[in-house]
Amino acid sequence: MALERRYYAGVVGEQELFDELVRSHLRPGSSALDAGAGRGVVFPHDYRATAARVAGVDVSPAVLANPSLTEATVSDLAALPYGDAEFDLAFSRYVFEHLERPADVLRELRRVLRPGGHLVILTPNRWHYVPLAARVTPVRFHAWFNARLGRAEADTFATFYRANDPAAIRRLAEATGFRVVSISLLETQPFYLSFHPVAYRVGVGYERAVNRWGVLARFRVHMLVDLQAV
Repeated sequence: MALERRYYAGVVGEQELFDELVRSHLRPGSSALDAGAGRGVVFPHDYRATAARVAGVDVSPAVLANPSLTEATVSDLAALPYGDAEFDLAFSRYVFEHLERPADVLRELRRVLRPGGHLVILTPNRWHYVPLAARVTPVRFHAWFNARLGRAEADTFATFYRANDPAAIRRLAEATGFRVVSISLLETQPFYLSFHPVAYRVGVGYERAVNRWGVLARFRVHMLVDLQAV
């Protein structure tokens, strides 16, 4: 996209920052869990070169075809099919906005993590304009809109945003056996407005404003979260 190249050439995006944070916690021989792994084609990351085990779990059978996993299981994240303290690291991309019971999921992730293990989360901030709009529109609209951006309808799910601001994350972490290491709010290129050049330019203006003035930081779109099991 020409506008993306014009405004964001060389800019490190949220996916790269997520990947860097995950890799910072990986060690040779690590055991890692991709919580909500999905089909692995929308935002692919492959950690098999470092980790000895990369398990993936998702409620969708599409996870069985995920090419970045050493094993895959169809299961609810609130009832993980693993023993206690099996994993050194867990990570989750764009899943927490879809959780009806985030506390139950966090308790399960804490259970399967070894003490000191990390959970890395990338999820939208509920105070950004995209989640605000998503909360007042039906799922069928989300599917239609995502299709315009090139995403398959099967990759669109209902959203709840019950763990999607820093205060909620801190509260849930404390209640489920995690320590908050960091919460970063990020605003990067306005992908959701790429359907029209005028809308995209408006999004660029928004991005410049919320990144320039700290008082507006709470309205940035992405939350990159690092939690540690205690």
